[in-house]
Amino acid sequence: MKKIVTIGGGTGSYTILSGLKNIPDVSLTALVSMADNGGSTGILRDELGVLPPGDVRQCLVALSEHTDIVRKLMSYRFNEGKLSGHSFGNIFLAALEKVTGNFAQGVEIASEILKVKGSVVPITKNKAELSVILKNRTLIEGQVNITKANLYNIGIKKIFYKKSVKINKDARNAILKADFIIIGPGDYYCSIIPNILVEGFKETLTKSKAKIILPVNLTNKQGHTKNWKVSDYVKNIEMYLGKDIDIILINNEAPSKEQVERYKLKEGNNVLIKDDLNDKRIIRTPLISHSIFAHNNGDVLQNIRSFIIHDSSKIANCINNIIQNHAKFIFDFDDVLFNNTKQFKKHMFSSIEEAGVPLPTALNYYKKVRKDQFPFSLKKFISKLFIKQKKFSKKLEKDLYQKIMKECKNFTNTELLEIVKKMGKTNCYMVTNGDKDFQKDKIKRSNISQLFCEIHIVPESKKNVIEKICDKNRQGEIIFTDNRKIFIDDIDFKNCPNLKTIHYDIENPKKGIEEISKAL
Repeated sequence: MKKIVTIGGGTGSYTILSGLKNIPDVSLTALVSMADNGGSTGILRDELGVLPPGDVRQCLVALSEHTDIVRKLMSYRFNEGKLSGHSFGNIFLAALEKVTGNFAQGVEIASEILKVKGSVVPITKNKAELSVILKNRTLIEGQVNITKANLYNIGIKKIFYKKSVKINKDARNAILKADFIIIGPGDYYCSIIPNILVEGFKETLTKSKAKIILPVNLTNKQGHTKNWKVSDYVKNIEMYLGKDIDIILINNEAPSKEQVERYKLKEGNNVLIKDDLNDKRIIRTPLISHSIFAHNNGDVLQNIRSFIIHDSSKIANCINNIIQNHAKFIFDFDDVLFNNTKQFKKHMFSSIEEAGVPLPTALNYYKKVRKDQFPFSLKKFISKLFIKQKKFSKKLEKDLYQKIMKECKNFTNTELLEIVKKMGKTNCYMVTNGDKDFQKDKIKRSNISQLFCEIHIVPESKKNVIEKICDKNRQGEIIFTDNRKIFIDDIDFKNCPNLKTIHYDIENPKKGIEEISKAL
């Protein structure tokens, strides 16, 4: 089961979680910003001293497997009386925090009641008061004020929390255990960045082995990210993360004319984000929703931003394809799949000795050939050895070669090959070096060709072939296993950002088997 962590808040998190919960065999954890201080959330936060429930409520509703009426109840917003402007879900979560004395515990109880598929975890348990200092030294305090402010014209000097805001232990553990981390989509400065600013977040992300997926926003927010292109989003988010994004999702489908016109009424012209990036990490696919949503009179902000949004199903299908793109494995043949050094050589020299060539003579000549001749060919070695011994006989040479080679199937690494069978043919490549005819015959006689989707035999360096395999499978992880470090060190990892390597120590094969098993 793959562990997926989402990071964000607001409508963006609601949209993506609504789709992800339908993916089979995944464990979902939604990490949610605690910086919201506007609307119903802000009033409850100020008057009751609770952590902001708004974004958490949206995530709980998105992940709920309950009936539509329960989800509608959690989202219901009162339009009259003293409760006007408040959503039932926000009041419910605030009450649970008061009853339990702990917001995170209250969210856990709400999750049980709502039959939530996954976990919703506040990024911090501290009171998070977001602030911005502009380049003209203007200070803007509170997320609601930042949302309304024009940050673009003057420029941001610093975005920060007024007081120390530390990462929640549960959030930290979720990041460390994750296989995939999805950042966004959502309001860049008010839903995404507030999570990254939490103390301990970047350090935890650095330790995580998860692949980071960035679904790029569909539209720019006037006053915040006006005129930003895809390259601006990627560059900026990587600056805050201190780490590269692994997979970039970009919508390549245009919104309808009606959607554009409605959006222009609220946000003005040129809000669609231009795709200007040429990068191997990009997946371009239709991700936009063409639905026109009805207005909710009590939720003005959502109405403004609901004309052009991601489609929950489309983005979930895209991410599911990424998850199902299992890790690909590249194996060396000699000394990894085939126990050449210890067993095959012993058999080879034993057979040569039985053919009448003294063992010391054969060993010394082998050392000379291996030193002077590369790649090694068994047929050429036997021929030259027999000439040296003045035993020239084509039939004798052929019989000896056949005697040595017919035992190949007995010298395979059976324990490793059992693991390879479980991986599936489409996920396994073989890249080996040496004499093409000799290697091809060994592989054929070992009866393992059917386990690999591609087999490459190269005379020397494996670099070019491995780079091509990495490029072909650039959205998935590639694991290259070789017993010789020289072939690992030869690779240009800048051209293979999705490549991991395992040095298979022939003196300690058990360790290599364990590392490969863990990588499955």
